[in-house]
Amino acid sequence: MMVFPRKTRHFLRNRIVSCGVVLCLLAGLLSSCSRGSFSKKKIDVPEMARLLVDSLQDINGAELFYGKIPEEQRDGLTFSEYYEYISVLSEMMPSGSSVTSFEIVEGQEKEDLLSSMLISNSEEYDGMIRSSIPIRVETTGKRASGTPLYFYLQTNADGEVYLNHEWIRSCIDLYAFSVHYFEAYANKNLTDVIDLLPYTKTPEPLPQSRDVLKAKAKEMIRFYTHNVKSTSEYEMISIDATNLNYLQPEVLDTQFHTTTRNVLFRSDDNGEISVWDSIQNELKTVDLYLYYNGIRTVRIGEHAAPSQLANLFGTPITISCGPVVEVKPNGDEMRNILIRYDGFVITVYGTYQNEEEWDGRYMRFRIWDSSKARIGTEMDVMDSSWDILMRYPFADETGFVLEIESDGEVYVLEVDLDRVKANADGSYPVSQIVLEWKKS
Repeated sequence: MMVFPRKTRHFLRNRIVSCGVVLCLLAGLLSSCSRGSFSKKKIDVPEMARLLVDSLQDINGAELFYGKIPEEQRDGLTFSEYYEYISVLSEMMPSGSSVTSFEIVEGQEKEDLLSSMLISNSEEYDGMIRSSIPIRVETTGKRASGTPLYFYLQTNADGEVYLNHEWIRSCIDLYAFSVHYFEAYANKNLTDVIDLLPYTKTPEPLPQSRDVLKAKAKEMIRFYTHNVKSTSEYEMISIDATNLNYLQPEVLDTQFHTTTRNVLFRSDDNGEISVWDSIQNELKTVDLYLYYNGIRTVRIGEHAAPSQLANLFGTPITISCGPVVEVKPNGDEMRNILIRYDGFVITVYGTYQNEEEWDGRYMRFRIWDSSKARIGTEMDVMDSSWDILMRYPFADETGFVLEIESDGEVYVLEVDLDRVKANADGSYPVSQIVLEWKKS
């Protein structure tokens, strides 16, 4: 065995210790490097915005831009989630366009944007929204809505900018839900549409009748098939953690005029998604007639005369008239003439001499307690709210008030419900039905 002199041993021991320290330091650095924790300089709002805009402009380079964001400013966001988020934001860009510039939004514009998102009762969730910074993006193409394109960054308690994981996850989930929602209509999938109805927001509670839900689903599919002509051109107007707003730029209204329409998806602080996708039913022309004993009799708005009513309904219980409402240029004094029968009243707008001499137009049919009179072939006061919905699946969107414009005249049907005593199945009894010609 080789034996070193004492000085040599002392020298070697010191060198070994020194080398050990160096190796420990190198090992620590290598270990840190392998964990990606080389301390990166934190980036500010303009730099963070630029990295996202660059990702929008070149999504193939998104991984490079993601890598330039310090880990502590990603809030646990994975590259996969980052890529998915950029893909969602890119849906707001006009087809074939490119980014020309971006701007950090301040002042009243910022205040208005953030205030529109404050829908929850969660202080934490609202705090996240209030800490957000809107970024406005300008592009070469023009958006159909004519609105600017925005995305949002968040700041922590120290005022440092970061990508909030909860915010981005909510945007991704909203978008994924909207894709599934529109696909159900594009595929005319009745089962999927029925399953999606509970997510839609309506003024009335959703009926628990499978038949009514099926009628609603069929009506929605019919609307999307025949009225929505821009199925492949929906514009994502805006997206944030609480709202996703689409513009349908080419939709036929009830008069077959082309108009626009919005569909809104909303997420609350519990991640529950709801949809604002309202459609309205138009009153059918067959329901402009008063039926009696199953026979069609008179049409609202048409000419009325005493002999006609006597032949159709018999002798009325009473005939009365109100004060003069209008004096025509020829001197005719126009009044509301009420002809009452058992359980229903017919109102005529016209001139009145006496019970046997009057002339005018049928202005209102009101039925409240008659087994013989009905509006159209299917609506009477023996019905329930669900019966009405089977005929007009979205009458509950307008408070059971329906209208139609025909030949320049407007006609309105109003169904009143007895909401005090619900039926055993959860529906409400019909208390009265009123059909009216709206005199211009």
